[in-house]
Amino acid sequence: MRDLISTDLFSDVEDTIRNALSRLMVQGNRICLLSDANLPGALSMVPIEASLIDSKTPYRRRIGKIDDNIPSNSIIIQNSGEAKGVTWDHEKNILRICETMSPALTGHRGDDKIGPLTTVAICHSIAQLISPSGKLVRKIRPWAISGNWIHACMDMTYDPVYASLKEILTIEGSIRVIPLTEVPQPNVDTLDFVDENSLKEISDRWDSMGEEGRARSISHLCRGALDSSNPSTSRLEEIVWNCILAPGWDVDLASQIRASSVIWKDKDPKIATSELMDKILRDGRL
Repeated sequence: MRDLISTDLFSDVEDTIRNALSRLMVQGNRICLLSDANLPGALSMVPIEASLIDSKTPYRRRIGKIDDNIPSNSIIIQNSGEAKGVTWDHEKNILRICETMSPALTGHRGDDKIGPLTTVAICHSIAQLISPSGKLVRKIRPWAISGNWIHACMDMTYDPVYASLKEILTIEGSIRVIPLTEVPQPNVDTLDFVDENSLKEISDRWDSMGEEGRARSISHLCRGALDSSNPSTSRLEEIVWNCILAPGWDVDLASQIRASSVIWKDKDPKIATSELMDKILRDGRL
């Protein structure tokens, strides 16, 4: 796996994270993980918890409202409020992780392309530092991109951080990017613009089509989305042309995330958050 923390994406938070972990990861110290009870919180806690399990570091999980009653030796993941970036309280040994913005790519004029560095991506970089070759950390590595997938930025404009993470994960072999027609078990129940029978028909003929035929077929498949603002053009392209699939997966990342909404239905958010985390830790997928 490529060392995430050393890439330009994490340059603004690298020093703080390395300093914090040198203090937090003292042998025998128990670490408290705290997070909001929501999907971003769950997807952020999972990699750190995986790394602590791999490294046999004692810890406890606390999900729910984050208040001022925070024990020492804690890692806080916060996706609510106005706080940004990564901060370290050296007196109480508390590492606080919030979303920030990061220059991901350089434009042809030399200008930086800025995108959201989510708590999910940051936590995956931390997990890799804690347990660089951990079995669980490796298994859930494909989820490093999930925070940017669920981010609102995907519906508004091009996300350079998402693009950079996708390239990193693809090159190292953690994921591959394929069209919806090549996903073994695509879940399109929540995609009103995709007819399941039409998708199956196109998938059956996919290998025999040329590039022009494939493009025409995909356009025909998605014609119902053209008159709607949802999904956005950028997200639509990722849904149908750039599906994220990891080794051993039959269902793409986006389909798994959409299906995860069922976990929150009619359940206490704390319970739903824990259930989602446990499933990813156990199976590597949802």
